[in-house]
Amino acid sequence: MKPIEITVIRRFAHAFCYGRVGFSLEQVLAYFESYQGSTPDLSKYVGKPTKSAVFEECVRSLSPENQRHALYDLCDNPPAARHPMPSGDARKELLALLVQADGKSPLSVEVSSLTLPGVREQWFTAASRVPSSPASAITAARTLIESTCKTILRERGETPDASGELGKLYKQVRTKLGLDPRQGASPSVHRMVSGLTQIVDGLAGLSNAAGDRHGLEGGAKITELSLAGLAVHAAGTASLFLIRVHKDVLRGPLL
Repeated sequence: MKPIEITVIRRFAHAFCYGRVGFSLEQVLAYFESYQGSTPDLSKYVGKPTKSAVFEECVRSLSPENQRHALYDLCDNPPAARHPMPSGDARKELLALLVQADGKSPLSVEVSSLTLPGVREQWFTAASRVPSSPASAITAARTLIESTCKTILRERGETPDASGELGKLYKQVRTKLGLDPRQGASPSVHRMVSGLTQIVDGLAGLSNAAGDRHGLEGGAKITELSLAGLAVHAAGTASLFLIRVHKDVLRGPLL
């Protein structure tokens, strides 16, 4: 996978950082930290650097895959910033430019409300509940996977299953994204999807038995921290996987 061309990066920098538009300097650094954990050292600049220059350097410091995820997420659902962000139409034009630069058709490109930082934030919220309230953490984990599945289905033009059974909802998403083994998935993909299915089914059963939604028999509460932690991280992993596949289907795989 090749790095994104500098001309494309500069278009994004201008749209999200020029003058009284979009991010402040501190917000630029904070945004990109969520994709690779570190940002460029500003002390090497003579004087205060411009927001656009820091934006460009932050993007160029990322791996090619993370470059794309960071810019895709800006197009899809940018975070709140000090100044107004680009309009939806402007972000859609940038998304088409990014897709076209990778040699893919920009036709019918649509933005998505799902972003990797958004899911990670929900994941971390669920994880933060594990020490004090394992049952609440399990409920948050189930909600994460449920909301991810429903949003993917709506963005794919399909009505989500309303039965309340997480297994059925997950199967619906799996089929819509072409991950169902009956749709000709390779053996390795089949094993991976089967594993995810088992995670989701197990999480659903755990939530029904021990989460806030139903409670345990006789009013007992779950206190096993490792079990709650497993549920939370399984939900986060599955949700991130589904979002990546969803965006690959919308825009073509990252090459």
